[in-house]
Amino acid sequence: MAGRPGPPPVPEVAIPPEAAETADELFRRLRRLYAEGRIAIDLDNKRLTQHIDSPVSFEAWGNQWVYPLLALTCALWWRFGWKVGAGAAVASVLLYLTLGKAFLHRRIERRVREQVLEDIVHWRKLWSFGGVTLRSTADSANDGICASPRDNWMEFVRRLTKSA
Repeated sequence: MAGRPGPPPVPEVAIPPEAAETADELFRRLRRLYAEGRIAIDLDNKRLTQHIDSPVSFEAWGNQWVYPLLALTCALWWRFGWKVGAGAAVASVLLYLTLGKAFLHRRIERRVREQVLEDIVHWRKLWSFGGVTLRSTADSANDGICASPRDNWMEFVRRLTKSA
């Protein structure tokens, strides 16, 4: 037994502090940076509202505008004739494309800020889906932008908190 060599020594590896950070910690930092105004969250409303698999949009929201406008158009057509009905149809389409779409976009932004930024599971779904860009308010160069899903939001948060 004396002639047998012992087990080889285990090399000590220095683990960088970033490796010990959890996604939850980084998510809390992201929320703090957003609350402090150090980052802005830009949304691609077209992607988030027109894709059926969007984690923040519901088809029923658009229907809340379409069905009442359609009912009003039909009622005006039936009561006053085709000229008034056609005018109401044009007005309804314009109303939906201006006020209705603006309402939907504000609702999506509110949903992202109130619900998605409160839960990391929802945040990850939204980030994987795409349509979100994190932008450093202090840095206007490309280094201050992180777009989903191709960029890593965790690295972006690490970079911003290291520079602070």
